[in-house]
Amino acid sequence: MMDPIQAAAFLAGFSHSGAPVRDLSRIAGLMHRLGDPQDRLQFVHIAGTNGKGSVAEYLSHILIRSGYRTGTFTSPYIRVYEDRIRLDLENIPQDALCRHLTRIQEAVREGEGYSQFEITFAAAMLYFAEAGADIVVLEVGMGGLLDCTNLIAPPLCAVITSVSLDHMAILGDTVEKIAAQKAGIIKPGSCAVLAADSAPGALRVLRETAEAAGVPYVVADPYAPPCRILEDGGIAGNVFRYGDVTYRTRMGGIHQIYNAVTAVCAVQSLRERGLTIPETAVQEGLYAAAVPARMQTLRTDPLVLLDGSHNIAGISALADVLEESGIRRWCGICGMTHADAVTASGERLSPLLDRVLCVDGFIVNAVPAPTLCEAFTCPAAPSDPEAALAEASAWAKAKGGAVVIFGSLYLASRYLQEE
Repeated sequence: MMDPIQAAAFLAGFSHSGAPVRDLSRIAGLMHRLGDPQDRLQFVHIAGTNGKGSVAEYLSHILIRSGYRTGTFTSPYIRVYEDRIRLDLENIPQDALCRHLTRIQEAVREGEGYSQFEITFAAAMLYFAEAGADIVVLEVGMGGLLDCTNLIAPPLCAVITSVSLDHMAILGDTVEKIAAQKAGIIKPGSCAVLAADSAPGALRVLRETAEAAGVPYVVADPYAPPCRILEDGGIAGNVFRYGDVTYRTRMGGIHQIYNAVTAVCAVQSLRERGLTIPETAVQEGLYAAAVPARMQTLRTDPLVLLDGSHNIAGISALADVLEESGIRRWCGICGMTHADAVTASGERLSPLLDRVLCVDGFIVNAVPAPTLCEAFTCPAAPSDPEAALAEASAWAKAKGGAVVIFGSLYLASRYLQEE
């Protein structure tokens, strides 16, 4: 069996994207040689541009509190590689990961061009099947139609969170094309929950796909009955009422109400599919859920907010939170890998920031700090992650303000590992 060093080397031997795919035959072949463990599991399948991780966390907490042995598969990892594969919210043990990767190493075929994500998905399916998971909350890696997670049979429920422009070089250059890829997880024999905060063209494509497949669906909209927003708490969280029940979230921002309502609608669909989910489990699960680097308070003196807002929609959501926070002086720390979100960051956040420190060096494909600086109209200067946090914190203390770290989740991971 591999040891942890050998396992890390094995994973590092696969690229993040792998060879281009036109169908699911590559992952299907690998999983068949592994005994098709995914066929022994039930799923909630989650796709979308933003909100996937939050909805996955909400549902995992709810299902665990309902007594179900729950697997959770998400990406990318935030603190350690193992946090992508969790059972009842506990990371896969390192020895289990090594054992499953050893088996996968024997099953892979030379020259197939597997991605690291496909290998990780295979390890997760082996682990969850072996552990006897009752249900798996399965987050799509990218897109949906051709994502390796779409190898699964029709899930108990397909959930599609907010769809907007992202990964355009791969998924398409319009929201309609991107939505068509996300809609690939909607399959006959399942049901679907569609978040209402998708772009209008995207939501139309999702509806039409569900209708064409004969799949019953619901649009999760916090601004329509039976939902009523009671308190948009900004950074502190939210309170809303769905039907006769009041719910609270610890994760802040109005977008988290959309995510939470999407989770509540998914719960309703799962109940209709035969799952027993007490209302107390929903209330407690929504409040307990917290995703690292999603409007996370990293420090309190001064306030340091950490948010992995790496695309246009995420930047817009962050801007809304800053505007409603009541804090008038902000120093930003920005680091990105998505060049298409750089301009949006400058346009949307410059009016809200007194200054911004732009960083690179946290991953090889980071946008160069001087390039980031050019996008901002507020005072901007290049820095490195360690120096930037020290400088921004000192500024915030002197000015009675706060710090917001935003951009790549890889940058967020860097800061979280140092705390």
